[in-house]
Amino acid sequence: MQTLKTMDLSEISLIEKKERCLVTVDIDKDTPFDKQVEMIIEETKKYQLRRLHDASYGTMIAAESLRQGNYEDYSRLFIEIPFPIKKKGLHIQPAGRYLRAFYQESPANAIACYQKIFEFSGENGFVLSGFSYEVIINENVISRTEDAVVQIEIPIKKNIAKG
Repeated sequence: MQTLKTMDLSEISLIEKKERCLVTVDIDKDTPFDKQVEMIIEETKKYQLRRLHDASYGTMIAAESLRQGNYEDYSRLFIEIPFPIKKKGLHIQPAGRYLRAFYQESPANAIACYQKIFEFSGENGFVLSGFSYEVIINENVISRTEDAVVQIEIPIKKNIAKG
């Protein structure tokens, strides 16, 4: 994997992803951070995850909410299960093609990034589907929230009408 120093964080890229199993909890803008942490820890206990500090985790926004301009309408918090498992209640992040983009932590940067994603997807005949998955990729090495770099991945499908 590239390091942050050599990555072009302004680039939108097309990537292929494998299916991932995610433990999720429902949240909204009024759910306090400490409550979110408590809920996701409680939910992960059901799956015998031992080392949560190594787990990939983040937030989800429905693509439909984004289409409507609701860029802060986070509906779920997730933690990836690091081993293959199929159990009722898990969210399956589908395999397939995704758009990947990055922004530096701030609501204004998130909005600008999502607008750029919609422009890119429109120009290329892509339709965003499912959920946008956001992960802070440098959380372990920063001391200030404003230094966070957020990775966005959104599943796409080719718009048949555009080819």
